Amino acid sequence: MGIGDAADWSLSDGDRVDTLAAYTSACAFFGERLVDVADFDWERCTPCEGWDVGTLVAHVVSGESLVTRVFRDGDTWEGTVDQSVLGVNPVAAWRGTALAALEAVSVDGLLDASYPHAGGELPGAVILGFRVTENLVHGWDLATACGIGIDLPETLAARCLDFWYPLVGADGKIAGAESSFGRPIVPPGGASAGVRLLALLGRAA
Repeated sequence: MGIGDAADWSLSDGDRVDTLAAYTSACAFFGERLVDVADFDWERCTPCEGWDVGTLVAHVVSGESLVTRVFRDGDTWEGTVDQSVLGVNPVAAWRGTALAALEAVSVDGLLDASYPHAGGELPGAVILGFRVTENLVHGWDLATACGIGIDLPETLAARCLDFWYPLVGADGKIAGAESSFGRPIVPPGGASAGVRLLALLGRAA
């Protein structure tokens, strides 16, 4: 079963509005963490094995750039991580790519269409589901790497859990989860949605 077949991804008008709002909020969450990165933080290790802060930020910025190219230009989703995308001003690079991506996905009908992706032809709503999680969890990764404790927004975290649960296989692996996410771990009893999302993606809050 492919990722696009793992659940019913059809959207109502309200779902489309909510999906775009979630993506906007998740991008903002990451950006708020990024502006707190100091000059001496860029080589710090992150919760993503083998990635320092610069690599993690380049990964997210490259992802937003891909959103624009896939939704607007019809490119295939085949990303690489290259820190040169950050240029001399990483915050400006992130802001430009995030704003362009948000504009690209706001065109009527694009969330219902399918796009070429490494995981197969995927609806736009699924690709944005990935991006909401990427921005949210990597925002947490970024803050953690810089020694800043932060909780994930509960509403967004709960939405991401609803997105990912249908993709968890019997072996515990998650269809479509990239190498920047780890294998699920068991969250503590009574954990918040944010802590449960982090545990699902291999992170102990």
